Amino acid sequence: MNGAKTLEQVIADMWNSAERLEVEPWASVDAFRSGTSHAFDDPLVAALMSLAPLKRLKGIGFLGAIDYLRHGSGRAGHRRRHNRLEHSLGVAHLANVYAREVGLPDNRRRLLLAASLLHDVGHGPLSHTLEPVFSDAFGIDHHSVTRDLITGDRRAGLGIAEVLAAEQVDIEEVLALIDGEHDGDVGFLFSNQINLDTLEGIMRCRAFIAPRPAYRGAERIALLWARGDHTAEGAFDEFWRLKHDIYTLFIGGPAGAALDTLAQTYMREHLSQFSPDDFLISETMLLRRHSELHGYLKVAARSQEKLREVVPKGWLRAPVERRRREFFIEKDTRLVNNAAINFRYRQTKTRSATTLADLLD
Repeated sequence: MNGAKTLEQVIADMWNSAERLEVEPWASVDAFRSGTSHAFDDPLVAALMSLAPLKRLKGIGFLGAIDYLRHGSGRAGHRRRHNRLEHSLGVAHLANVYAREVGLPDNRRRLLLAASLLHDVGHGPLSHTLEPVFSDAFGIDHHSVTRDLITGDRRAGLGIAEVLAAEQVDIEEVLALIDGEHDGDVGFLFSNQINLDTLEGIMRCRAFIAPRPAYRGAERIALLWARGDHTAEGAFDEFWRLKHDIYTLFIGGPAGAALDTLAQTYMREHLSQFSPDDFLISETMLLRRHSELHGYLKVAARSQEKLREVVPKGWLRAPVERRRREFFIEKDTRLVNNAAINFRYRQTKTRSATTLADLLD
């Protein structure tokens, strides 16, 4: 044994961390610093990155409420919070790596770049955390908002459709890729169980949790995938097991579920203070408006027991739904082509009733 901590131990340490926690302006994070060097020599990328809807993603945390288990400082991935713009750039980087390795024509490569940069443009503050409440209360989620921003049906998306048209990128193909409904030559890169989005996102989660060089693992898998290398199956298997651990121990584990439940309960209890327009504000602005929620997140990062003392007692025992995902490998199915990915790599989703008190135990 080398004394290395397990993922579960690292997460437990994060719960009990006494680190100073403040909401720092997301704009202070270099959007292009996402664990590896992203060099795009395409005017499409520069044009999209100049738009306000893309710049807004710098103010949207990648993991939502779970982000506040970490102090947001330091250059290393595990020492700071990540944002949705960094993730989008990371997905675009993987798309670029794959496309150039395969030798895709420029028009197909640029389609992938556009979809990668825009796939999360409709995320709201605290990312996935508050989305169920926004959906229940106002009928909006990041999927519908993303589509409306790209098509220009929401004024906040001003410029996106114009850039795509000027750069001769088909907007309907971009939307089909993002929705996982593209039936063409590059659709599988977004629609498969293992795709560019989840590949980048899970590796980013791993880097956030502990000091381990995770990002280049995503690039390595993208290269193996593009080359059709026989070792890709082993790399995909390792990734799928990592995704299982990330979801069961972190995102869907007690710590992640507790913080999501805390933030969602706060929003439901203060719903009159929210509006549909809040879905398109920054995280910093949201927490300035809701200093009580900010305070709960700060306490949660320091101590589960202290959190029990400060939240309203009714919140602790109120029934809430907990969603869990588990990932497994059908080892009898070989990875002979891209279509086999969806048969070898499987997942289950379950829902159960719980309480915030139970999650904090």
